[in-house]
Amino acid sequence: MSTPQMNGLAYLTAIKNGEIASSPMSEIIPMRLTVVRENYVEYEVRPDHRHFNLQGGIHGGFCATVLDSTTGAAVHTTVDAGVSFSTIDLNVKMLKAMQSGETYTAIGEVIRVGRNVLTSEGRIVDQDGKVYAFGSATLLVTKRA
Repeated sequence: MSTPQMNGLAYLTAIKNGEIASSPMSEIIPMRLTVVRENYVEYEVRPDHRHFNLQGGIHGGFCATVLDSTTGAAVHTTVDAGVSFSTIDLNVKMLKAMQSGETYTAIGEVIRVGRNVLTSEGRIVDQDGKVYAFGSATLLVTKRA
């Protein structure tokens, strides 16, 4: 989560700008922050052969992980320094098979920021805006500074 001296928006902006390293998860699920503003984020994502399921397609867990990260990052743009939260519910719908080696955009947007419960939605789209997966998340504040 954010460092004590930075709010969530500043923290994610620093990651996008390469001033702070991204999470280790981005080594397993190739994700790179490209847009960060309050209530909104975009990641560039690119599945590869490491994400194949037994049938040779991109595993649904890839979409779920991307959407969990994206919806969480959107919420992260709204929190004060020292606030931590955790996903308590993630609902994902996969509409179209993603392809290895293709680049997609994962978009996260805040729906509502309450005192303790935060909600957001996300989608994974191709360069033409076609939706491959979408979902929503409910997050719970677990710590305040």
